[in-house]
Amino acid sequence: MEKWQIYAEEARTQIRFAERSYSEFERCRDASDCEGVFYHLQHFIAHVAAIERILNPKANSPRASVLAGKVNLDGIDIAPACRMRNHLEHFDERLDKWVAKHRGYAFFDMNITTGSIGFPYEIALRALDGDTLRFLGEEYNLPELHAGILQIDQQLASLEKQ
Repeated sequence: MEKWQIYAEEARTQIRFAERSYSEFERCRDASDCEGVFYHLQHFIAHVAAIERILNPKANSPRASVLAGKVNLDGIDIAPACRMRNHLEHFDERLDKWVAKHRGYAFFDMNITTGSIGFPYEIALRALDGDTLRFLGEEYNLPELHAGILQIDQQLASLEKQ
C-alpha cells in the first residue's frame, strides 16, 4: 500500500460514516424527529469536516506532498463543513455570544422551519430550513456538502482501481 492510499482509505471510511449520518438525518427529518435531525446533522458535519482535513492539507505539509497528483478537489467545496464543525465543537462559546446579545426574546434552537414565513433566523441558534442548516445567521447547504463527498468517493474509488 502506498502512503497516499492510507489517507484515501481513511477518507473513504469517513465518507461511509458521513453517508450513514446523512441517511439517518433524512429519516429523522421525514419523521419530524427534531432532536434526531440535529443529532445526525452534527455527526454528518463532523465526518465531512474530517474528509476535508484529510484530503485538503495545508500546502507544503508532508501530507500535501504525499497526496499531490492523486486526489483532485478542484470544483468540490466541502470546506464550509469545517467552519460549521468549529461552531459545534465550540458551542459553549457560541452560546456565550448568543446570551450576550439576548434581549429577552424567545429562545430558538433546534427548530425545523421549512416552509415558515418570518422565522427570526438572526436570533436563532440552530435551524433547518429545507436543505439549509442555519446557525447564528450563517447558512450551510446540506445537499452541496453531500454531493461533494459523493464526488470525492467516486474519485477515490476510481483511483483504487488503477
